[in-house]
Amino acid sequence: MKLARMIMITALLTAAHASAGDPAETSSGLSDKAELTGLVEAWIDGEVSGDRKALEHILDKEFVSTFASGETVDRAAYIDFIVSQDIPPFKVTNDVMAVHGDTAVVIDISESGKTKFTWIAKRVHGQWKVISQTFSKVESP
Repeated sequence: MKLARMIMITALLTAAHASAGDPAETSSGLSDKAELTGLVEAWIDGEVSGDRKALEHILDKEFVSTFASGETVDRAAYIDFIVSQDIPPFKVTNDVMAVHGDTAVVIDISESGKTKFTWIAKRVHGQWKVISQTFSKVESP
């Protein structure tokens, strides 16, 4: 009887685990990290092309950005600033990507290694939105 009960419990736990799916996968089938990587790539493309609509889609309505100078601006001011600039294409390297439920903390480094971009995103109705960004100047050792 004990063996039958153990087999039944094992079967139920296995079925429950299989039906739950991979917790790291989202409804689109991509992992959170893959979605966040795609988000930063779309964000960079939006900045380089000066695409206001793309930036408005990526940045949450409550988005704030703090520049290395210490100045903090809201979403509208940030987008206005970005679309007024001639930004050459650039890439970043991911340093840290930590997902905590529906919140993610990401730290990227510029190609030159002189700037770090720390940003926070939240999942809203299944889509990641950037809520905050801070630029940090990296000092040479």
